[in-house]
Amino acid sequence: ENASDIFNETHTNHSWAQHGLVCVFESSTEDFMASPLFQVCVLFLYSAVFVVALVGNGLVCFVVQTSPRMKTVTNYFIVNLAVGDILMTLFCVPFSFVSMLVLRYWPFGAVMCKVVNYSQAVSVLVSAYTLLAISIDRYMAIMRPLKPRLGKATAKLVVAAVWVGALATAAPIPIVSQLQRPSPWHEACEVDICGE
Repeated sequence: ENASDIFNETHTNHSWAQHGLVCVFESSTEDFMASPLFQVCVLFLYSAVFVVALVGNGLVCFVVQTSPRMKTVTNYFIVNLAVGDILMTLFCVPFSFVSMLVLRYWPFGAVMCKVVNYSQAVSVLVSAYTLLAISIDRYMAIMRPLKPRLGKATAKLVVAAVWVGALATAAPIPIVSQLQRPSPWHEACEVDICGE
């Protein structure tokens, strides 16, 4: 590090009062995540992902629901993927943005820590199990073309089983999710992160 680097370095303080103690989160220009350019880019990208995910997946659900011709077994599975993605969008994007990139601590409390972590796990598992169901359906269609295809009623049962399986598989997540104070800064300022 040379002298010009030391003089060109700027520091940003994010401070607030906590029980008479002024809590300061200090970041320098060497901390790329604290730079205004990075934060603006991340805000733009998170906002774009949020809007595109909600609108795109919402349109998929709307089209399949309103068009009788689109109500096929494969499309039921695709709608289920879209619902899982909407759940992920609602419970992952805003909470992770605020807690990890804006504040760098979890301001939403212990209950929301459990709810958000559980919802995120369920949405990922719903997507994985739905893709598994689609793969099995496609495999059966290719390997056994003369056998009857999966009916709509059976597809709805498979979708229900996907959700029950995802909810059950993710059940340990709220048990182990808790607020943590991993550093002296978190201890001194009495702020937590949400962890598993």
